[in-house]
Order: sequence, then C-alpha cells, then structure tokens
Amino acid sequence: MEFVNEIFVNLLTEDGLLVLARGLGLDLIVRKFLQLYCDPSNLVLVMGSNAAEEEYFVDELLVQGVPLPQLPKQVTNEVSAKERESLYLKGGVLFVTSRILVVDLLKKTCPVDKVAGLIVLHAERVTDESCETFILQLFRQDNKVGFIKAFSDVPEMLTGQFGKVERLMRNMFLRNLLIFPRFHASVVASLSQHQPEVVELREQMSPSMCSIQVAILDVMKACINELHQCNPSIDKDLFVMENCLTKSFDVAVRLQLDPVWNQLGKKTKQLVFDLKTMRSMLYYLIQYDSVTFYYFVERLRNGEALGRNFSDHSGWLFTDAANTLFTQARCRVFENQNLGKGKGKKKKTCSTKGETDTVEGDLILEEPPKWKLLQQILEEVSQSVKDSAESECVRTLVVANDERTCYQLKEFIVSGNGRELLLRTFRRLCGPVTSSDGCHGSKTSGYHNKKTRKRPNQKQTLSKHAKKKKLIEENSNEESAQERIKSSNDDKERQSNMEPLNINEDYNCLMEEEDETSDEFDPKLLDSAHGVLGPEVVIFYPLKSNSHNYGFSRALSDNQPRYVVLYDADVACIRQLEVYKAQNVGVPLRVYVMFYDSSVEEQRYLTALYKEKDSFHSLIKTKSTMVIPQEQDGKTVSPTHLIRGSSSIMADAVDTRKAGGREASIEQQILVDMREFRSALPSLIHRSGTNVVPLTLQVGDYILTPDICVERKSLNDLISSLNSGRLYNQATAMMRFYRKPLLLIEFSHHQSFSLQPKSAYTGELSLQNISSKLVLFTLHFPKVLNRVFSKTKPLCISRQHTIIYFIRITIIYFISITIIYFISITIIYFISIW
Repeated sequence: MEFVNEIFVNLLTEDGLLVLARGLGLDLIVRKFLQLYCDPSNLVLVMGSNAAEEEYFVDELLVQGVPLPQLPKQVTNEVSAKERESLYLKGGVLFVTSRILVVDLLKKTCPVDKVAGLIVLHAERVTDESCETFILQLFRQDNKVGFIKAFSDVPEMLTGQFGKVERLMRNMFLRNLLIFPRFHASVVASLSQHQPEVVELREQMSPSMCSIQVAILDVMKACINELHQCNPSIDKDLFVMENCLTKSFDVAVRLQLDPVWNQLGKKTKQLVFDLKTMRSMLYYLIQYDSVTFYYFVERLRNGEALGRNFSDHSGWLFTDAANTLFTQARCRVFENQNLGKGKGKKKKTCSTKGETDTVEGDLILEEPPKWKLLQQILEEVSQSVKDSAESECVRTLVVANDERTCYQLKEFIVSGNGRELLLRTFRRLCGPVTSSDGCHGSKTSGYHNKKTRKRPNQKQTLSKHAKKKKLIEENSNEESAQERIKSSNDDKERQSNMEPLNINEDYNCLMEEEDETSDEFDPKLLDSAHGVLGPEVVIFYPLKSNSHNYGFSRALSDNQPRYVVLYDADVACIRQLEVYKAQNVGVPLRVYVMFYDSSVEEQRYLTALYKEKDSFHSLIKTKSTMVIPQEQDGKTVSPTHLIRGSSSIMADAVDTRKAGGREASIEQQILVDMREFRSALPSLIHRSGTNVVPLTLQVGDYILTPDICVERKSLNDLISSLNSGRLYNQATAMMRFYRKPLLLIEFSHHQSFSLQPKSAYTGELSLQNISSKLVLFTLHFPKVLNRVFSKTKPLCISRQHTIIYFIRITIIYFISITIIYFISITIIYFISIW
C-alpha cells in the first residue's frame, strides 16, 4: 500500500514519532523495520512490547522468509547476564524488557556504542518518570549516531494533557512527528481503490431492553448531577453522558481525581463507582443474554456483587429508574404474573438458589434480537455459496467482543434453539427448573439430549468430508479456549478497591461442563436442522482473546474469509478489513455490520470515531505551532536535560559561598536494588550526576555509605507492609547491619499529600488506622524515628558523603498523635479502675 511505503521511507530517512489511526496496519510498518534490521551486523533493541506481540512479530517474520537464526530474540528475566551479553554481541533484533535493559546499560553489559538504534512501541506510555525515558537518556549519552523510532496508535492518550506531545518528543530525543489519520490523503487514496462490500444491518431492541437502557441512562444522569453538586471544582466537560459511555472514561476519571482522591468524601467515591457500575450494566445489556443480565442485576440489588468495601446501598437503588430496571430485567426472564405479590408463586431470585424450583412454563427467556439476525445472515451466506457453486471451502468469520459471547453464539448456531441454551444458562446461574408436568428438567440442554439419542440414518448422513471438516470452528489458529481465557480485571487497579461483578467468573466452569459435547458436532445433522450448508466453515473470533491488537489481522490472513460478520462493531476491526481488502485485491469480501438501532452501542461507536478525529485535529494543530530546538535529537549537541548535574534539582544543593559552589569533581555512586528501577528515583539520581550501581540487595533499597541504608516505600507499599508486618522485619534488618537506617515514604506529586482520606480521621483511636500503625512503628524503632522522610518532588543529591537529602517533613504530627494516644489510654485505664 502506498501510505505504508510512504511512512516507511519517512521514518527510515529521519527519526521520528509515528501516530497512526487504529487498525491501519501499524504492525505492517513495524514488521518492515524488524525485517530490515534482522541482519546480525545490526544490534537493534525493541522496547514497550509484551510477550504476545513479540510472538506475533516472530511468527510473521518467519512467514515472510526470515531465516530462523536471524529471527528476533526475546530477552526476559529467565535469560542470565552472561547469555544476555552474548546475545548483545551477536547482534540482530532483540525484544528487551525495560527493567532488564536499564540494568544492562548501567552495568555496561550491553555495549551502547554497538547499538544501531532503538524501536519504541506504545510510545504513548512513555512519561517523564518512566523507565523508558531513563533508557533513552543512557542510550543518547553514549551513542550519538543511533536511531530512535517510536510508534503509537492511540492519539487520544497524546492530547489529554497540556504539552503531552512536546514532552514526549523531548524525552525520546525526536524532532519529527508523523501524523496519519484515516482522513489522510495517502490513506484515503490507498484504501478507496479496493473497498469491501459492506452491509450495515440495524436491529431493533426489544421493548424491555429499551426500557432498561432508558432507566440506566436516567440513573447515570442523576449520578452526574449529584457529582457536580458535591464537587463544583471538577471539570464538567469530563463528566458528561457522552464520555461516560466510552471505555476511556475510567482513565479520564483517574487523571481528573487522582490529585485529590484522598481528600474526596465517601459520597463522591460512591458516585464514581456507581457510574462505572452503570457503564458495565449497559455493556452487559447489549452484549449478553437476558438470563445473564438478570443474574447480574439480582446480585447487584442484593449486594452480592458490590464487594466487601461497599457497606451502604447506593442512592440510585431507591429511585424509580432503578425499579424500572429491576422490573424489566425480570420481565425478560419470567412471566408477568410472577412479578406481582400474592399470586401464589414465590419469586425466584439468584440469591435463593436451590430454595424453590422454577416451573419451565413460567419462563419467557427472551432471546437477544441479534441472535436471529445472525442466523439469517448465515443462511444468506449459505444460499450465496450454493448459488455460486464453488468447489473450494468458503470461510465465514464471525467477530464478537469476548469469549463468552462467541461461545454462546456457537452453541446457538449449532443447536438452533435459543430457548434451550438460555434454559441451560438459567440452570447454571439461578438453580434447577421443573418442567410443566412436575418433573425436574435435566441440567443439560435439549440439544445435548438429542445428541445422546439414536438417529436412524446417522451413519449414512456422515460423509468423509464431514468427518474431516467442522462446520463451526472457534478460533482454530489460536490455543485452546481454556488457555485463552484471561480476566481483564486482573490488569486494572481501581482507586476505591471496589469492582463491579465480573459475570465471566463462572465461564470456566461452563466450558468444563460442556466441553465434551460442544466438540461433537455433526455437520450433516446441522445442515438438516438449520438449512446452513456444509461447504462453508464458520469461525468465531473473540476480539479480547489476545493481549495485543494484531490478532484480528492474523485471523484474516490465516483464514482468508469471504464473509465477515461483525457481531460487535469496532472501529479498528473495520479498518483492518479495509487494509486486508487492499492487500488482497482479487479476493471477494463481504462484511456484515450489526447494530442495535438507537442504542448505546451505536452511540459508543460514533463517540469513538469523534474522539479519535478530534484528537488528530488537535495533534495537527499542535504540530503546526510546535517549536522544536535544533539540538533536541542529541546527536550533535547535547540538550540541556541530557547533561548530568545540570538539572534544576541540584540548584539547592550548591553552596554559593564557596567560590560559586565550584570544587573538585568527586565521583559519587549509590548502590540501588534492581527492583527499584520501577520507580523514577534511580533516574533522578543518575541525572543529577551520581553513578547508579544496580545490585540485588538483601537489606534496604539504597546504600548511600557503609553506615547509611534507605528503605523506600510508596504509599500503597507502606500500607501493605504495615498490614502484613513486613516493614517491621525490614526495619529490624536495617538496624542490625547499618547504624543509620532511613525510611523514605514516597508520595506521587500527582496525588494529594495525605496518608488517608479526611473521612478516616475520627475522634476515636484505632489500631487499624494507618497513622496509628506508623506511630507504633516509630515507637518500636526509635532509631528510625528522626529519620522518617517523605518526598513529593524530584530530590537533590549532596556532593559530600553521597547522602541523599530528601525534603524533610516534620514529625510533630506523629509525636502529637503518640502523646494523645498515651493520654487516652491512661484516661481509659483510670476510668475503668474508678
């Protein structure tokens, strides 16, 4: 494609930062550079990639014909230092984690002068205090000729803060900014020549789904209005309905409220959590079936899905909109007569599982409207294949959002009976179901029961072709389904430690229960049941099954489908289909895009398009007014921020009374534990002119002198260490081996300078309070009492004795708490005696 070649030539001739729209083939450009530098005569280091992306690039390069010895190598913590040194000397492309690379650069294990260049993936994650910035500084200090090429496909992350792009390019020593949105002239010219045939299908939601959607939106509006009243200082443009529907809402809230999170009241935190819960509920409404949504709503109402930290019910639970939400969610599962009181039938809820059997005749089990639409699409595809009379196998790719949806769609297409599938789901989540004649229903579905019965002409219907080919495959080119299932909540940290219910928690059990039956498909029997023909193969692909964004491109190239059904519309997927069609001109491609008409799903899709377009316009405007110094690349003249010891953090450490502070240069060094390179402090120490020696330390984190040891604790680590008692053991070890142990409590300068929220300070003393635990710690370790320091900004390093002088915070507060504590204990003791 022309625009890919244009980007490749521009980045090859001059270093720069590429910002590309999602789905336009960023992996193709990176793969071109990796293939170019696979020669052992070059040593190219790749940062910012994860294991899945590295495996993807290695497999693609192998397909492109790169010899096996020249393929990129992965350098992880499992590779020893000697093996890493040998790999560096052999050359080629190496995927290196940031933590390992910074240690190798400081230890001179990696020959910096031999490195041809660095490739930085996910450049939007590079910040002033990140480990990647430290690596780039070490690289540019000793290597003035090596290239630096950075890539990003998330333009929204580059425009959220003031001057984010300028700081990013300054940290990466880049002067060239390449911006390629979807509306770029080269991109439009390349993709408009060969467009796939797109069929957009809009399905109406059921009346109950429409009522539930309106109720949830009303609750979100009420929460937003209440949030504005409680906090007039927050940005009102952020907390609007349009932003609350997008996936980036949580990140935007974290950036907005992080500086004052500890100062916020309980009500504000609860409102933020309620907004997240409502957004999850909107997603479940559109994505999952009626039984699963009812299960989630019932657990939410009963308080089972709210976690241990959710002590009081939210105010929205008692609104009219919430009543409509719960009522309509139940209407999608049960008959209306079960909703009234005194009808002679006991209400069945998920919290009373096993108490009362539900009569099957009382269940409506509303099917998602998209299921029937998908079935019609597959029948149309089958008819098209029949009419074309093609001899080769035709593949149809059905793209859904997650594993659970793909599994349900596969079961629905195989069985052809949505009610049986929903009955099976109801039994698993809500308890047993009794048939209308009074007998207990089996725990397996009707489809599974059918497969155990004898069929008269079963052997005759099975052909050799049917035995070799399955009509339905589920991501056949990936690993097994059990290995692909990963919880998306494991990677996310929530400020309030309150997580909405993850309804996929029982998905593994479901797969284990029905795995044996789901693989025993009979293609011919399926043809007779549905009218879906056998010459085509239907492949269900979950978008969230991979930890990188290139899995869908691989699925397209491996399967080469003729028909693609987007069950869940995604901007990146549609663009990847455009790129795939432009690369395969002779291959016919028809794309079906499914939407719920006038739904949140459609609004979320349009909002994503608008935000990306707005971000690109902002980047283009920033580029036109951006002033970049000539020496910013660091190749000819070292920029100011690259000169060690010239930073403003040393200004206070210079004694101007001694001839302007000039004295003979003394080489200084500090021993730093290897695990500390996750923080920004080693980078600040190195930038100020002191050598950093990475070692594996058994006691402490920083060794300043033979007598001085520093243990650094972030706020979260301090709280966990106090709760587990690990801090007491560390303090004991420091006092045993060092005369002057120091405890450094590190606060982020983006957050409020507070150990805990104001609401935690009450008139009663409690040993569970963080301040009380810290006072007890100082009482047990008096040597550390006058050596507890805190920092919120970059710190200065002294010239003499290589001692770090941190910004000292007075300990009067802790002493006063100690005095109040002992006075209270004494008063309580005398009162009890009296």
